[in-house]
Amino acid sequence: MKHKILITEDDAVTALYMKQTAQSLGYEVIKIATEAEEAIELSKNEQPDLVLMDISLPGDIDGIKAADIIIEQNGIPVIYVTGNSDNETMQRAISSNTYGYILKPVRKEQMYTMVEMTLHRHKLEKELIKRENQLKELNEQLEEKVADRTRKLSVNNQRLEQEVERRKAIEEDLKESLAKEKELGELKSRIVTIISHELKTPLTTILSSAQLIDFHADNKAPSEKIQKHTHSIQRNVQALTELVNDTLFISRADAGKIELEKAETNVIEYIEELIDHLKDGLGNGYNFNIKKLNDIPEELMIDTRLLKQILNNLLTNAIKYSPESQDIDIKVGYINSELSIEVKDHGIGIPQKDVKLLFQMFHRASNVENIEGTGIGLAIVKKCLDFMDGQINIDSKVGEGSSFTIYFKAQKPDDE
Repeated sequence: MKHKILITEDDAVTALYMKQTAQSLGYEVIKIATEAEEAIELSKNEQPDLVLMDISLPGDIDGIKAADIIIEQNGIPVIYVTGNSDNETMQRAISSNTYGYILKPVRKEQMYTMVEMTLHRHKLEKELIKRENQLKELNEQLEEKVADRTRKLSVNNQRLEQEVERRKAIEEDLKESLAKEKELGELKSRIVTIISHELKTPLTTILSSAQLIDFHADNKAPSEKIQKHTHSIQRNVQALTELVNDTLFISRADAGKIELEKAETNVIEYIEELIDHLKDGLGNGYNFNIKKLNDIPEELMIDTRLLKQILNNLLTNAIKYSPESQDIDIKVGYINSELSIEVKDHGIGIPQKDVKLLFQMFHRASNVENIEGTGIGLAIVKKCLDFMDGQINIDSKVGEGSSFTIYFKAQKPDDE
């Protein structure tokens, strides 16, 4: 089925070109509006799947205001098509509820990319709203059942005084269930908010980089300019992959599907390899100092999958919350078959009130508002250590840095 598009453009030549371009991409152009009021009316009556909206339109309201009305009243996604890129107009466009914009002259590839991404995003948002409504309906049904149960308990209480204490206990259980249900709803809301933001930011960067690659390629720019944006795409795809992997790991851990798989490992070499990998990504401007506190056996029996999850998150946090060129110290010790690894940075530190909450899913310290993150990393660290029967200690001061030290049993191959 073809997607239906409404074009709003007061220039007849541009409108005709946009129509022909959209049709060549397989879309159905149902109407062409020349004024904002006409676009609003046609959106209501024709119910297109998407509106391409010119910002500068004749009449009392412009395209930005018309887009807000169409989105609010009809729930139809709108993409701006404009040749006006002055700062004030772009700020208004960015602040509105639109799904994006295309600069004139319109290019076929750009139209296709923006339209398909917008339609896909709108579909996902509709599905999310549907699921939220289903959850709300289920919650209402649960509340009705709880209310009904409470009424029956009250009647029985009047008849059977000897069961008062038992009924009170049941009532407390019900209240606890409601509190847990509310907590679960809030957690789901936080998950949606955080994951949506963490997905939106790299996706926006990927789209922007792809558009700039097209631009540089069309203008035969030097390969260095194009490589800059391909590297940006690679970094953001890697970030999305890590987010998905973290989410899958949490899911598997909660389902109890993680089993220890120990293998002979040279701990120092393994840490060095992890650091080299991080340097290739985002930590090239930092000084990593590895120090052995005593003699470390050349080989130890360790589950390197879990150790990688732990160290990747601790080292990434040390990088993320420290200014460049700072030292990040890693100290490794081994006493009585117990391995200890400390990761210490000299960054922003953690407020004391947040320390005891750091291992909760999606909790982030109160002083990291401007630094991106999901709050999943340390929860993963704690789950990995639980599987390894390990522990973690935190020592941190605001403005002076943080130290995370993990402890877990690591036998020599012969002892194992």
